[in-house]
Amino acid sequence: MPMFRGDNLVQMTLAAMVVLLVAVSVSAGTAPVAETSPAGAEISASTQAATAPAISAPATRKRPSSSSAFTKWKRRLPFWPRKGFLLMELSVFISIGVLLAQVLEVSGVVGYLAIIAWPLTKLGKLDKVTGPAFLMAFQSGAIANSMLVSSRAQGSIDHRQLYTSVFVVSCLSLFAHLPTYILPIGSVLGPRATAALFSVRLVAISAEIFLILIVSRFIIQPWLRRRVSAGGPAVTTEQLAAAEESRRKAEARLTRRAGFWPTVWKRSRRTMARLIMYLVPSYVLMATLEYNGCFSWLTKTVPGLFGYSFLPAESAAIIPAQALSLYSGAAAAANFVDSGAITVEQAVMIILVGSMVTAPVRTLKHALPTYLAVLGPRAGLVMAVSAQVLRVAFLAACTGGLWIIWNG
Repeated sequence: MPMFRGDNLVQMTLAAMVVLLVAVSVSAGTAPVAETSPAGAEISASTQAATAPAISAPATRKRPSSSSAFTKWKRRLPFWPRKGFLLMELSVFISIGVLLAQVLEVSGVVGYLAIIAWPLTKLGKLDKVTGPAFLMAFQSGAIANSMLVSSRAQGSIDHRQLYTSVFVVSCLSLFAHLPTYILPIGSVLGPRATAALFSVRLVAISAEIFLILIVSRFIIQPWLRRRVSAGGPAVTTEQLAAAEESRRKAEARLTRRAGFWPTVWKRSRRTMARLIMYLVPSYVLMATLEYNGCFSWLTKTVPGLFGYSFLPAESAAIIPAQALSLYSGAAAAANFVDSGAITVEQAVMIILVGSMVTAPVRTLKHALPTYLAVLGPRAGLVMAVSAQVLRVAFLAACTGGLWIIWNG
């Protein structure tokens, strides 16, 4: 129920304007990605030249450019100025996420937005305040996770709902990146490969979301209740709901006395300060490792740690190229398909396996600072690793299903 009766329309309008502003700015390519780097990340000319002999092919394919002028400008900056700008940008968007969560909750708009995400919140038995975060996940995982942490800081959700929602956000953000994952491959491998890759990724993401919500509701939640009940009197669902309603009414009374924006700021400032305190050192650490070549070394080393005896021999050239950028791997696979060395089906299987091998490095490089910032060092590290393990597991299962269909 909205907390402000007389000024509710004005507050809803302001909240809607904030949501629209965030959505437009993130769509323009200014928001950092929390989960995965863009599928077609730039690679240096020297790196391309170094790998050219290993993946020589009969055709030269020009990579389509989809980056905005602003993104290209950032890439042209020297390393440390670029990282400083990106750190400032990420700090701004995390702060926006915290403020946005409180604007929506204090104004009462969260109840209306939650209707759109009702199937997810109902299945996982999550509070309605998680709904807007799920919607924002399609635009920016960093903002979505900041909204969830802000709601947790205010007591609107518990730890089960927070961690469950973070997992769901990590999955939903992948939907937004499907075009950047699929289109570069479709442009060089054709519609059959595009359909196969899109189907596998779509089923893997959907199945992961469904299982996470089911496990959280029917296994983790009862276990937590039994654990709480063991230490004292049992607490029923009705008692929890009554306590939550009492808390919301008390907050509404305090907010009416303090005013809309003072309440939003009071509820946001501590959370914002804590998130930035974790973000800066973790981001500087990741940038230092990147500057000293740690991630470049991992990119070259990790693919060689795995054996690909179940794949065609050409995978030894395609997967290392894919570790540099998805388009490089897709172009290498397409060249082998053009020469008749492998089939389209084999190329699809190689790219899917390659994404399982190369994704952890990209996650460590791009997503870990955000996880550490919004969840804290220990929980952030555990959630980042767990999200990646789950993603690889579901993708492996769906890839195996595709292999069975094609070879059955």
